[in-house]
Amino acid sequence: MASTSDLNLDDLLSGFESMKISVLRNAAKLSPHIKGRTLGPDCPDLSQIHISSNNNEAAKENDPNVSNETPSGSRTDEEPANKKTPPAKVRTPHLDVTANCETVTSKLHQQELERQRIATVRKSLAERQSKIRQADEQREALLKQTILEAEQTVARKQQEADRRLLSAIQEQEKQAQEAAARRQAEIEEENRRVTDIAAQFKRRQEELRKKHQLIETIRHHNGQFRAGTEAFTKALTTIGVQHATKFSNQKKTVRGLQKDFEQLLQTINANHEVNQVEVDLAAEYCKLLDQANREVTEIVAQIESAQKQQQQEQLEQQRNQEQQAAAAAAATVTQEAVNQQQPQQQQEQKPADSTDAAGIVPGVVTAPAATAPGIPENEPFFQPVSPECLQFYMEVKSFYEQHQTAVKQLMDDPSMKTYRFNCQKAINIPVNAISGVNREHFIDKYNKLAALLSGQNVKVGDATVSINGHPLGRTYCTMLLAKKFVSQADTGISSNASAAFPIAAIVVALWQRFPEFGRFFLAYLHRECPYMVPYYLPQLEGQSQEEFLKTLGYRFVDGVLEKQDQYLKRMSGLARLYSAVIVTVPRRDDPTPHPHGLEYGWRWLTNILNRFPQPDICATLICEFLQTAGADLHAAYGKQFLKVLRVLQGDYMTALNKIDTGGPKARLEGLIAQILTEGKIVRPEGISMNFW
Repeated sequence: MASTSDLNLDDLLSGFESMKISVLRNAAKLSPHIKGRTLGPDCPDLSQIHISSNNNEAAKENDPNVSNETPSGSRTDEEPANKKTPPAKVRTPHLDVTANCETVTSKLHQQELERQRIATVRKSLAERQSKIRQADEQREALLKQTILEAEQTVARKQQEADRRLLSAIQEQEKQAQEAAARRQAEIEEENRRVTDIAAQFKRRQEELRKKHQLIETIRHHNGQFRAGTEAFTKALTTIGVQHATKFSNQKKTVRGLQKDFEQLLQTINANHEVNQVEVDLAAEYCKLLDQANREVTEIVAQIESAQKQQQQEQLEQQRNQEQQAAAAAAATVTQEAVNQQQPQQQQEQKPADSTDAAGIVPGVVTAPAATAPGIPENEPFFQPVSPECLQFYMEVKSFYEQHQTAVKQLMDDPSMKTYRFNCQKAINIPVNAISGVNREHFIDKYNKLAALLSGQNVKVGDATVSINGHPLGRTYCTMLLAKKFVSQADTGISSNASAAFPIAAIVVALWQRFPEFGRFFLAYLHRECPYMVPYYLPQLEGQSQEEFLKTLGYRFVDGVLEKQDQYLKRMSGLARLYSAVIVTVPRRDDPTPHPHGLEYGWRWLTNILNRFPQPDICATLICEFLQTAGADLHAAYGKQFLKVLRVLQGDYMTALNKIDTGGPKARLEGLIAQILTEGKIVRPEGISMNFW
C-alpha cells in the first residue's frame, strides 16, 4: 500500500541539471586565474604564498590544475618514490597584491558557496536516498504483506475450492444415488408396464380371436343365407308361374328375412363390431330361410309328384288307346296317325304360362310367352335369365342396396350439404372433361379421380375436399363416380361412339385399384339396362305398368313415356360403354388383371342368344355389342365365335323375324351377313388409341 512519504527518484535528481550548469559557469570564470589544485588537504594555503611578479608564473602557480607541491609519500611519474621534493621558492609578484587578494577572496568565497551548495546537495541527496530506502523498505514490507495476504487468499481460495469440490462430489454422489434409484424405479415401472401390456395384448389377442371367430361365423352365415336365397330364387324360377301362388307365404317370409339380414349386416358394418347376439340372430335367419326352402322343396316335390302321377295317368290312357287300336281289326292308317298325334295334342292343351308372361307391354316389349305359346316352361330359350347370370345379378344388386341404405345417412344430413356439393364437383368436372385429345389431358383426369378415391385432398375451386371428411365419404364418392360414368352413356357416348373408349379406359383403371367401384358401376348399368345382364325382368304381381317399364330402363317425363327411339339410343350408349370396358387393355404398370374382360362379353353374348328375343331392344344391343367388341371376341375365340354368329343368323333371327320388323333388326341382319361373308370384323374407330 503506497505512503505519502514515498520519494520519487525523478524528483531527487531534478536539481542536478541546474547545479552542473552553475559549477561549470563559475569554473570558467576562475580557470584563467588558477593554475593548480585548489581542493584537497595537500593544496597550499593561498593566503601565505607570495605572488610572483611574473603574472604568468603567478597564474601558473594559482592554476588549480597544476600541482606545485607533492605531498610526502606521493610521487610523480618522473621521480622515484623515495625522492623528496625540495621546498618551493617564493617569487615576488609584479602585480598589485591587494587586487589579487580580492580576487582570491572572491574565488574562495565562491568556492565556499560552492562547497555549501555541494554539501546542501549531498544532504538533500542523502535525505532523498534515505527516503528512497525508507520507500524501498515500505515497498518491501508492503510487498511482503501483499504476498502474505495473497498466500493467505490462495490458501483460503484453495480451501474454498476444496470445500466446493468436496461438496460437488458429495452432490454428484447424491444425484447419482437418486438417479440410480429413479432408474431402478423406472425399470420396475417399465417391467410392470411391460407385464400389463403383455396381459393386455394377450387379452386383446383373445378378444380378436373371438371377434375373428364371430366374423367368420357371420361370413359363414352370410354365405349360407346367400346360398339359401339363390336356391329359393332358382326353385321359383324353374317351377313356373302357374304354381307361384303356392309360394306366397314363403315369398313373404324370405323377403322379410332378406330385409332383416341386410339390416343386420348394415348394423355390423356401421359399428365395425360383431357380438354374439348378432351371430345368433344371423344363425336364426339362416334357420328360418332353410325352413322356407324345405317348405318350398316339399311343395315342389308335391308338384313334381302330381305331375308324375298325371304323366302316368296319361301314359296309361295312351296305352289303353293303343291296345284298343291294336284290337280293332278295322284300324286304318288315319286312325294310326291320330293316335300318333294324340300325345302332342294333350301337351298342347296344357297351360303355357311363363315367367315372362307378366312382362307383356303392348306396343313396347313383347314377352316370349305371348309369341311362342305351347313351349315347355323348362326350356332355357324361354327363361328370363340363366341361373349363372341371375346369381351374378343378385350379388351385384345386394351389394349396391346394402351400401345404398348405409350411405343414405350422409345423403339426408342437411349439415353435409356443402360437403356433398364439393364431392359432386370433384367428380363431375374431371369426368365431363375426359377425352382422347392428348395423353397428358387424359392422365390428368385419371389422377384427379384416383386421388379422390385414395383419400387425398382434392382442390375444388377455392376449397378442398376429401373422402375422409365423413365416415361414409368413401362409399358416397365411389357410388357417385360409378353413377356418373354410367350416365356418360346417355350424355355423350350415345351420340359419339368413339367417346366410349377413353371413358372405358379410366373405368377399367379405377376398377383395378378400387374393386368396389367396379361393382357399383355394374349395379348402375344393370339398373339402367337389365338386358345387359341379360335379364328379362318380369312384371311382378301388383306392379303398375309405369313401374314395370321403369325397371326396363324407360323414362317418364311428367307421366308421359319417352319415345321408343330415345330409349333405344340411350340403351345403345350403355351397350357401347359396357362392350368398350370389356375390350379395353388395362394399364401396363398395374399387375392387376382385367377385372371384367372378354370372358364376360362371351358370357353375355351366349346368354342373350339363349333367351327368346325381344323386339327392337335385343337387335339394338347385339348390333352395338358386335360392332364394338366383335373384333376382339373373334380374335380370342376364333371359329367358336363364328359358330355363335351362325346360330345368331339361323335360329335366333328366325325367332326374331316373327316378332320384329323394325330398323334395328334389319341393321343386325346386314352386319351378320357382312361378317360371315368377309370372315372378319372391322375394329371400331378410337379403340386402337394408347391412352396410357
